[in-house]
Amino acid sequence: MTVYAPMLGSIWRTLDSYGIDPNEVIPAKHYRPGRKSTYSGRISFADYDAIQAHAASLIKDSSMGLRSASLLHPSHLGALGHAWLASSSLRTALRRAARFVRMFHEQIELTLDESQGCITATYKMLRQPTRPGLVGDGQIAGLLKLCRINYGESLVPAEVRLKRPTPPNPEPWTKFFGTDVKFGQPANGLSISNVDADRPLTGSDPEMVALHEEVLQRYLMKQDRANILNRARLQIMEELPTGAVTEDGTARALHMSKRTLHRKLRENDETFRSLLTQVRTDLAERYIGNDSYTVTEIAFLLGYTDTSAFSRAFRTWFDRSPTQAREQSQNA
Repeated sequence: MTVYAPMLGSIWRTLDSYGIDPNEVIPAKHYRPGRKSTYSGRISFADYDAIQAHAASLIKDSSMGLRSASLLHPSHLGALGHAWLASSSLRTALRRAARFVRMFHEQIELTLDESQGCITATYKMLRQPTRPGLVGDGQIAGLLKLCRINYGESLVPAEVRLKRPTPPNPEPWTKFFGTDVKFGQPANGLSISNVDADRPLTGSDPEMVALHEEVLQRYLMKQDRANILNRARLQIMEELPTGAVTEDGTARALHMSKRTLHRKLRENDETFRSLLTQVRTDLAERYIGNDSYTVTEIAFLLGYTDTSAFSRAFRTWFDRSPTQAREQSQNA
C-alpha cells in the first residue's frame, strides 16, 4: 500500500516552519520541492508513516497536525488538488475527495453522509499509523483548510469530531476550527452545513482553467445555435471528476426533467452519450499533451474508475494508446 509522494510537501513545510531542516528528515529519493513527480512517484505507507513520526519526535508539539494542515497546498494532492480547486461548490469538492482519496493515500477511507441537514466527512485509517492523534488532526484540519481555500477563511464547520483524547490545552484546536471540538469520539469527522456546502464558488485553478479554455471557447462559439448543448457540456465537464455523470443528474443541474433534456438534445441531433463522448475526447486530447498529468490521473479526471477502461476508450477515439499519443505529442 502506497502514498502519493508529493504529500510529503506539507511535512516539509511544517518542519521548515519550526526551524528544522527538512533535508535531514525527508530522504531525497522520496521528495524534494519543485521536483517533478508522476503517479509512479509513490512511497510505501511504512516509509511515509516513519517520516511523519520522525518529524513529530523532533517538533514535540501536540498541535503539529494543525500546523501541517495550515501549510497544506492543493498541489500536494496531485490531480485531486486541481479538481478540488475547479469545483463549483464544497459539496462537489467533497464528493470528488471521497471518490479519489485512495488515489493519493491507499490507507485512507473517506465516507460522506448527506442526510442530516449537512454534509459530514468521516475518515477511517485502514492501517493504524504510529501517531494516530497527529494523523487525525491533520486529516480533519487539512480537509477544512482545503474547504477554506475554495470558500474563504470565514468558513466555520457545523461540527468537528476527533478520536484523540482532550488535550491539556484545547485552545489551538478551537482557534483553528473556529468552534469547540468534540474529543474522544469514535471517528474523526467534519460536518459542513448544507448552506455552506452548496454556496456557488467562483475560484478555480489557473492550470485547470487553461486546459479547459480552448474547449470552453469552442462550445461558447456555438452558443447562438444551440445553447442547451453548451450548458449540458459544461455541466458534464464539471461533474466528470466525480465519476457520477448521469443524464438524470445533468438534467437536475440544468433545472429540467430527464425527458425534457432528452427532447432538447434530440432536437439538436445529439444524445447525452454523444455529448459525454465529445467532452471526454476534447479533454483527453488536451490533457494527454500536458505531462503535468499522468495517464492514471487523466483517467480519474475523465470519470473512469481504472486506467485500462480509459486506455480502451482512448484507443477507440484516436486509434492509438494514451502512451503513444503522449510520445507523439512530446516529439512534436
